[in-house]
Amino acid sequence: MDVPAVRAGLPAPAAPGLRERPRSVATLPGGPSLVLPAADGGAPVVYRVDPEGDLVSGRLEGDGVARHWRTPLGEAFRPADALVTLSAPAGDGGPLVVAAHRRHGEDRRSEFRLLSGAGEDLLRCTWRPYDFAEHVELSPDGKVLVATRTTKKPRVNGSSTVADRHVEIHSTATGELLVRARTTDYAQDGTRVYGRLGSEVFAYEAAGGREAWRTDTGARLGDPRGAVSEPVFPAGELLLVQAAADATVTALDTATGERLWRGGLPGRVQSVHPLGEDRALVHYRGGLAFTGPRGIERTQPVPAPADGARQKLEHVVRTADGVMAAAVGAGDRSDRVLTVWGDTPALADAPLRIPLPAAHVQAALTDTVAYVLPWVPDGEQATLYAYDLTAGGRPLWRTDVPDRLHIEDSPGPAPSLHPYPDGLLGLDRSATGWVLRPGS
Repeated sequence: MDVPAVRAGLPAPAAPGLRERPRSVATLPGGPSLVLPAADGGAPVVYRVDPEGDLVSGRLEGDGVARHWRTPLGEAFRPADALVTLSAPAGDGGPLVVAAHRRHGEDRRSEFRLLSGAGEDLLRCTWRPYDFAEHVELSPDGKVLVATRTTKKPRVNGSSTVADRHVEIHSTATGELLVRARTTDYAQDGTRVYGRLGSEVFAYEAAGGREAWRTDTGARLGDPRGAVSEPVFPAGELLLVQAAADATVTALDTATGERLWRGGLPGRVQSVHPLGEDRALVHYRGGLAFTGPRGIERTQPVPAPADGARQKLEHVVRTADGVMAAAVGAGDRSDRVLTVWGDTPALADAPLRIPLPAAHVQAALTDTVAYVLPWVPDGEQATLYAYDLTAGGRPLWRTDVPDRLHIEDSPGPAPSLHPYPDGLLGLDRSATGWVLRPGS
């Protein structure tokens, strides 16, 4: 399988926004789900694991999902008995990875299935034992499992323990351990597995476990106190790492490990989003940075939340004249503000700051409208808000929706709100889904 275009990970084009209050609200079945933008730019493609453990594929049509195919995965994939996740490294039409993590007494295992875009079974494998504190994932081509192993040992003075972490690459064909390397963190892109330790960054070929390269950045990358360091960030053909002492960012070539550029940022990197042609969008604590072939081209600072919490990046989209990104404070007492950054003419000089109705929300951007869905306690009515991006963020409309959806606690986008040309789809891994359309 060829996945270079997927690894580029370009943000999706901004969909048209609903500028008038929608008059059509329909519910959809919940369960572990994956929503992908359609390759033809139309309504999104929806994959869902139903209560029986079957993977169902369909496309949003009207007020529901028209089913394309159904593939039984087995009892191990029933959402009531396992944590089930779905991913599609190659996007719409490419292979699907379904994982079921089970922890029932001595029965601790992770089941993986790789399926074609048409639902055909390509690979099955099992990982034992499953440990919720570790991380294990199937490579996009299904050839290897990449896992972390952490052991704790007492410090010399006996006052506490220190973690010793390794990343392992296992062949799914033979079960053989191909490589085990000590690291403070890792990432994979389907071709290589990247890690870091001390001042060194390294890469192993995912297919055979051969060391591809090892580069000394000349700066300590890990936490000087010995805790787990900040991550490594693959972004297309770039790999970004940040020094612990002075927040200097180093960009390496993912194929060779060659240092391409180095530059400073005023805050810790939270997530990185490739923009193509050696460009990337870097979300750091306190703003955005746009990078190019020679380094950091421009930063757009935004004050950090008053309670010191990090900012959570909610959504990144491409428009006809640039890129837009939205973020909110992730703390309980964070400022109730949605910040919209970008390099579009309207946002180039200063970000847009929109007052929010609640502290905990999720948000999605369209070409001219920002959608905001606040979290509400069980049993309370969920309400969706719309704001005008062309008029300083003024309120456009609000409407009640069937479910609040789930807010992911992650530094990068993990959306449950999915704008598309004819409306807005709300769907996540557990809640009742819904779709909003203009209506008649």
